Amino acid sequence: MSGEPRTNFGFLDRCDPRVAHLARQAEHYVHTDPDSCLFKLRLMIELMAKRLASMSLPNLVHSDLSTMLGALERDGTLPRRQADGMHAIRRDGNAAVHGNSTPSPTAMRRLRDAHGLSGWYARNVERGSKVTPGSFTPPDPPDGPSSVEESSVNDRIEALEDRIEGQRRLTRESLLLFREDEDPEGIRKRYRIELKALEMVAVAAGEPLIDAEFVALVMAMDLEALYEHPAFGMDTREARRSAEKQLAEVKRELEASEQAYLKERAELVQEMQLLKRRQLRGEV
Repeated sequence: MSGEPRTNFGFLDRCDPRVAHLARQAEHYVHTDPDSCLFKLRLMIELMAKRLASMSLPNLVHSDLSTMLGALERDGTLPRRQADGMHAIRRDGNAAVHGNSTPSPTAMRRLRDAHGLSGWYARNVERGSKVTPGSFTPPDPPDGPSSVEESSVNDRIEALEDRIEGQRRLTRESLLLFREDEDPEGIRKRYRIELKALEMVAVAAGEPLIDAEFVALVMAMDLEALYEHPAFGMDTREARRSAEKQLAEVKRELEASEQAYLKERAELVQEMQLLKRRQLRGEV
């Protein structure tokens, strides 16, 4: 029997050995060094994004990760669910890089996300090949089962992560024109039907055919364009300043929420570290 440790990511070896290697390293560190686990996962999705970009948007392969993910999503290469998973790993990886402590349960969540993303990624870069990721099996902690006290702290960490993910999901929902469960192809089909109906109305009224590109542009009007409407009476520069001010306020609020979550995470990590030191001294 081989002495190779069990891995959730063996299916990646054939389609992308570098991504598979980083995934195995992340598994190795998930309990013993959660920060390093997040470093590896962030590198992993950056390699994924670069390969995906090389297939559809080659001019972006040297862009930063956030730019690549946004472009891949707008291009239709990266579905929303996968984009959310990659952004979660990107954010938590960035936090770890900048010295914010990562609890083991958080690293395990991101490792599970990476497993789901890997199956989707392998199917897209190796089209036509059979990819069987299997179900995710959490790596066992090296020290055996957690104590009652450790389990209690871990439960609070899990509750915090649930709140973080819930808030991020609500934030994203508020910025979208369609629901999380709405099929992108269904959206495109609905827009085509609506545009066709507009054309029929125009013909009946003796007007020229509706310009689909123009309608799409109108549907995509941003805050700045809305401020230029006669009802507001602003010129272009004033509209831009007002729009940018509101966007900056939204960004500040989101950043404040993320910083509060990071602070609470750090406090829970510190509590767990103190508990482990007390256990080593035989105090609990």
